[in-house]
Amino acid sequence: MEKDNLIIESVSNGPLFGQTFNVEMLNSLPSIKRKFILSRVPFIPYSVKSKLFSLSKKEINSNGLILHGGGPIYSNGTISENECCNPLELNPKDPNFIEKTSGGLMLVDNDPMEQTAKYPKKVIGNFTAMNRFFTDISSEFIASSINRKLIPTNSKDQIIQAYIKSAEECEKLTDKIILEQTATFSFRSKNCGDVNEPAKDTITGMMLFVWGVKGQVFNGTVIGGTGKFSGISGEFTRERLLAPNFSGAETFRITFPTKLKPDYFPN
Repeated sequence: MEKDNLIIESVSNGPLFGQTFNVEMLNSLPSIKRKFILSRVPFIPYSVKSKLFSLSKKEINSNGLILHGGGPIYSNGTISENECCNPLELNPKDPNFIEKTSGGLMLVDNDPMEQTAKYPKKVIGNFTAMNRFFTDISSEFIASSINRKLIPTNSKDQIIQAYIKSAEECEKLTDKIILEQTATFSFRSKNCGDVNEPAKDTITGMMLFVWGVKGQVFNGTVIGGTGKFSGISGEFTRERLLAPNFSGAETFRITFPTKLKPDYFPN
C-alpha cells in the first residue's frame, strides 16, 4: 500500500450492536432474563452478583452468531495513541482510564453504555458491518461483553473492572481468526452536517478477522464501490488500534487501494 492511498480510522460503537441469535442462545434466553432480574435485587454486593449471575460459555455459544455493528469514520490521524492505550497495561485507578481507552468515542451524559463520536467535525462518514462468528472459540469473550450490560454497576471502579474482564478474554484470542465480516464504508458529501445522510460514495469489503487487543494487521478483499469509488478492487489493510475500546467494540486504521479521497476529508 502506498502512503498517499486513502487511509481512514473507523470506530465500532459497541452499544449500537444488534445480534441475530443462534439456537443455543435462543434456548438460553429464559436463563439470561432470570439473571437480569436477579442481578438487580438490592443489597447484593457487586462482587457476589458478578459471580452468581454472569453468563457462561455454555449459555453464549458464538458458533454461527451474527452481530451487526457500525460507527463513525474519521480522516486519518484524528485518533491519538493516547486514547488507544492497552487497558491491560493501565492502572485501573488512573483517573483518565476511560479517556485513554475511548478509541475515538466519548461518553454521553457520563453514561459508559452510551457513546458518540469524539470529533464530530472530522467525521467523514460511517460504516455498517455484519459479523459471522466461527465455532464457539469466542464465546467467553462475547459473554464477558454482554455481562457489562447484564450485571448492574454502582461505581466507576466496577464499570472499569467489567471492561478489563472483557479485555482479558479478548487477549486470549490473540492472532486467532474468530469471525468473517462484510462492511460498507459510506462517505458523506461535502458541506453536509448530517453523518447519516444517504451516501453515493461507498466502499464495501470482506475479511477474516484476526483477533487481539492491539497491533494486529490483516488484509481484506474490496468487493466493490459506488459513486467516485465505482470499480475499486484489490486488497485493503486493517490495523487494530484497540479492541475492545471502552464501548466494547473496536478502533481501526484502514488503508484502501485507491488514491481518491471523499468529498469531505479534513486534514
